[in-house]
Amino acid sequence: MKLLIVDDEPLARSALIRLCEWSNNVQVVGEAASGSAAIKAAEKLRPDVMLLDVELPDMTGFDVLRVARSERRPLGIMVTAHADHAVSAYEAGALDYLVKPVSAERFARSMERARQVSSQPRALPRTSAKLIIGEREHRFYPLNAEAIEYIESDGNYVTIRSGNSKYISRDTIKRLSVDLADLGFVRIERSLLVNIRAVLHLESAGRGAFAFTLSSGACLRSSPSYRDAIMDVLPMRRLSGRRALP
Repeated sequence: MKLLIVDDEPLARSALIRLCEWSNNVQVVGEAASGSAAIKAAEKLRPDVMLLDVELPDMTGFDVLRVARSERRPLGIMVTAHADHAVSAYEAGALDYLVKPVSAERFARSMERARQVSSQPRALPRTSAKLIIGEREHRFYPLNAEAIEYIESDGNYVTIRSGNSKYISRDTIKRLSVDLADLGFVRIERSLLVNIRAVLHLESAGRGAFAFTLSSGACLRSSPSYRDAIMDVLPMRRLSGRRALP
């Protein structure tokens, strides 16, 4: 089995690597110190199993487990120093829940369970939708990115607006602007990422800035420094044959 180890503490990753070395037919194919790095590694390396810490710098291990996608979704085994997240782990789809320090015997049982499950055919839902995990009132919601109106930085989190609903996510505007660019999301200000499909109309706000009115009625203002990026997504010059907005 191919394993991906996800923990922000190098010593914790080393301890898991040693346990893997003592196990039969187990290969560590990669390590990740954050949730976003784990998601990218899972897509590239396609491990059979992810060993996930619950608390990561940018998101939780539960978020990674929900979001990580590949042709064959890896199994998730939570490895944490906290014993009180077990229910949440199983609700998120984790195969097993290990509490640090993990004994060799307990680890071996978990690997054997993963080996049995991974050897069985698993029917996975096929969807072209890109999902983002939003959190509200300690519950996690898979959100279709195309239904999101805009995303706003909020301290160490981002706030996601979808219709009349508001969610938070342990993500960054910078990463989401790259990940959602192919869906028509454009950064209109340092802290704002807007889904162009949700724009009802926009108008010049002077000095290269625009005022966006969304289908929900929300009004957002862009920064002049993001004017070119906006014009690339909304090619108004080409539509009108001249410069449509000052």
